[in-house]
Amino acid sequence: MNQPSIDPEMMAALLDGLLAGAEQHLDSVGAWAERLLEDHATPLAQDFVNQLGDEWLDADPLDALSDDITRQVIARLSAWHPGWPHLWAHILRVTGVAVALAAEEDADPRLAYLMGICHDVAKLDELRSSESHEELGADFVGRVLRGKLNPSQIESIQAAILKDGDDTLADILHDADKLDKIGAAGVLRRVSTQRDHAWLPSALARVGDDLVDFPAMRFDLSRDLARSKRDFLAWFLPAAESST
Repeated sequence: MNQPSIDPEMMAALLDGLLAGAEQHLDSVGAWAERLLEDHATPLAQDFVNQLGDEWLDADPLDALSDDITRQVIARLSAWHPGWPHLWAHILRVTGVAVALAAEEDADPRLAYLMGICHDVAKLDELRSSESHEELGADFVGRVLRGKLNPSQIESIQAAILKDGDDTLADILHDADKLDKIGAAGVLRRVSTQRDHAWLPSALARVGDDLVDFPAMRFDLSRDLARSKRDFLAWFLPAAESST
């Protein structure tokens, strides 16, 4: 990415805007654009929002079933933990990429949507349960989709969530979930959970670690998205880390 050097004051303003707190309802590119470009507007903020727009793909329900399951996921997420909006935004980003990958790979977009929207439905439950969120999520899928999809489709979604699937659907979730750890989405995912500026060094270091450990992607579209995200971080992350 051939980008000019980043002005430290612009970076400070952008990072300040990204420190939103996990309870904030920032579950779309538009919501982030409103926050960053109204209260922390700089050319760098615009570059960040533009990159986020390239990464955050649409995840609208595809039919009545996916709309119903989406409502059930929101109800479960929002039942008790105030930080659920942050997790919901991650789920939407993963789902949007999953649906796009399904379209590219001639897989069923509806199954990809249902898998994405359910994949972290029980993530917060790990704070109060001895079971893993994957196990709890697979149980949720079995319950809410029973009688609405055929058993083999439900089992495929469950296996992908449990990370032991060996089909296209499992590969789609692998790539979509990992992609959310890097790029502009990776930055806001790690930074935005807190409001304290003391959080920035550890949050940005986590993004750097995720970049170093980023796995090989399994599809052409995944590789293209990963390349764009890597290029963005190569330009953005050193300046962000040096500003903290």
